[in-house]
Amino acid sequence: MVGKKDQTYLSEYTDRLTGTEGDLTSQDTTGFPKYYAMFGGATGLTDTTSGGLYVAPTPDAAYKFRIYYNKQTTGLSASNTTTYLSNYFPQGLLYACLSEAFSYLKGPMEMLTLYENKYKTSIQQFAGMQIGRRRRDDYTDGTVRIQVKSPSP
Repeated sequence: MVGKKDQTYLSEYTDRLTGTEGDLTSQDTTGFPKYYAMFGGATGLTDTTSGGLYVAPTPDAAYKFRIYYNKQTTGLSASNTTTYLSNYFPQGLLYACLSEAFSYLKGPMEMLTLYENKYKTSIQQFAGMQIGRRRRDDYTDGTVRIQVKSPSP
């Protein structure tokens, strides 16, 4: 496939192929798909289960496609008591909460500075892990070309 396009582009592209508007060519509307477009759940305006994928031209055979996507995680609830951050960034969450809660407490400013510095240090370590191997997929992203020093978990 060539690449991602807007849904309206695919409509115009197939119209040109069928000759229904503008360019009156006699090309067939089936073949190996060149373009794709996301709709529905991809916009964030509807439920993600109602989203879909358009391809153009219409496939003339059964093709296999691999789709990669990012999904928003489920929020905390009685049945879901952990998140990605609580599993892999617990010290960062602790220092973020302490810094935020400290604004309601009357205490020495040195403690607030300590919490904020600890938070900044932990966020740098977490960013290092995410840039490194833990967040990469070698099959889709390729191998790491620049050695990134990731802290050990």
